Amino acid sequence: RELRLEIYAQPIGGSSGISAATYKNYSNHFLQETAVHTTIVNRSQTIGRYNAYVLEWTRPKLSRVENDRNYYASVDLSVDSGHIITLLFKSSKPFDTENGSKSYLDMAKTFTTVSKTAAPYTRVHRGVEKTQWNQATKEAFETYFGEDSGLTWGIFEPAAPINYLELESHEREIGYTFPINLYYTNLPTANNNLEYALKNAGERGRILELTLQTTETAGGNMVYDALNGYYDDTLHRYAATIASYGKPVLFRLANEMNGDWCVYCAWHTAKDTEIYVAFYRYVYEIFREEGALSNTIWVWNPNEKSFPDFRWNDAQCYYPGDEYVDLVGLTGYNTGTYYPSETWRSFTEIYDPLYQTYAALYDQPFIIGEFSCSKFGGDKAAWVEEMFLQIGKYDKIKAAVWWDGCDWDAQGNIARSYFINDVPEVVQLFRKYIGDEDAAVGNSNGEGVLPREEN
Repeated sequence: RELRLEIYAQPIGGSSGISAATYKNYSNHFLQETAVHTTIVNRSQTIGRYNAYVLEWTRPKLSRVENDRNYYASVDLSVDSGHIITLLFKSSKPFDTENGSKSYLDMAKTFTTVSKTAAPYTRVHRGVEKTQWNQATKEAFETYFGEDSGLTWGIFEPAAPINYLELESHEREIGYTFPINLYYTNLPTANNNLEYALKNAGERGRILELTLQTTETAGGNMVYDALNGYYDDTLHRYAATIASYGKPVLFRLANEMNGDWCVYCAWHTAKDTEIYVAFYRYVYEIFREEGALSNTIWVWNPNEKSFPDFRWNDAQCYYPGDEYVDLVGLTGYNTGTYYPSETWRSFTEIYDPLYQTYAALYDQPFIIGEFSCSKFGGDKAAWVEEMFLQIGKYDKIKAAVWWDGCDWDAQGNIARSYFINDVPEVVQLFRKYIGDEDAAVGNSNGEGVLPREEN
């Protein structure tokens, strides 16, 4: 437990599009956050027959993490023209130095490559039965996410659930009531309007996909602060409010954690995905203490692509454990082509590979925690129709939440328009395919979602 070694084989060059310099510099961007990370060793050298880049750093201990391994070293070995092997060392105490050599360097000197002797082992993660759920939560899970349940649609509309005027206007036009509503909360203001949001949704028979995120703090990291107990009162009150509500809640903690735009991504936290896992489990235990596990369905939701797309930042590295995941979330957007680096992608181009990968790894039901299509760069109506026709073939996906909003560029212009009504034909397609609630079920034979019968 004192020392942990993680090994990553990172493709470089060729089809990976990643250079050795990019991997080195972008992997270690967190060191620029000098208020919480201190560099000890930073040099290139030869180790055995390999050229190596050696980095050692530390951060302050986290009081809420048992046996916190806050001393780090990474050794990047250039084993051939197509791969860098990263040896990532984590220790609960400073690394020993003997005869002028660091202990992790002595270990790195023993590294060698051998031919594969067997196929790699893949562990399938399976959900754990939640005996602590109250009856309403058990029934909701079975209704929406049970083996025989069909596809349910949800939506993020920025004003809801605080104000339902805009969402109910959409619903009248579509002829469908979205049972699942996405609602964001953030530390440290997570409790603002929370009680009202839950009450307002519950009175309308809606289930909230309640999402809790952290934001940037000057000179620090909010996840580190949380794991030092700074937000204990906020988190306990948050969990107590959910417990007092009593009705089922989908709870999505720190989603898209494998994206560098999130401060809880390991790109910000010492290249250490275990920090996220510790944060997730810590919040889970607070929910346990406050009795909120009785009505909370936990959603673990990475992003479709990892940014940076490095092996140490793979979504699997952030998995908190079977006990902590009731639903596996999928998130993949067709972002359009507003920015030069972006490519228009169809629904199946996004979700075919994502679904195949996740179906081989996770046995829990799936929810598309959020997704959408921009109107810039292609035919949004055609994209949406293909989505309706194809989504039914992914039988593990039990719910899909449309993100009805937009992203802004640095000048305040709409860069990605994800609104459900920015293209009139899209609203008509939603009405065609889900306007009759009985038609909102994807066929298990892969034929998609049936259009409703016109009157």
